[in-house]
Amino acid sequence: MYIVSVPPVAEDISLLPSSPESIAGASVVLVQDGVRHQKLAVSPAFVLGEDAKSRQVTSPFPSISYPELLGMIFEADTVAVL
Repeated sequence: MYIVSVPPVAEDISLLPSSPESIAGASVVLVQDGVRHQKLAVSPAFVLGEDAKSRQVTSPFPSISYPELLGMIFEADTVAVL
């Protein structure tokens, strides 16, 4: 699981794998300023709804809540935060 909090212009996003095959079974959750991403080369991707709403951002990714995010974190084998 990847949690991305950096905005689209940040170089840190290059740490994400460039293809879905390279992170098979992992998901990406966009939080904080990361909700500004409009496209990613990996899937599945989700956006934290509360962060998108507070930044007045409309995201093409499915929205999840904080409790759903916590559930995903606890179920993940590994969590990387960018």
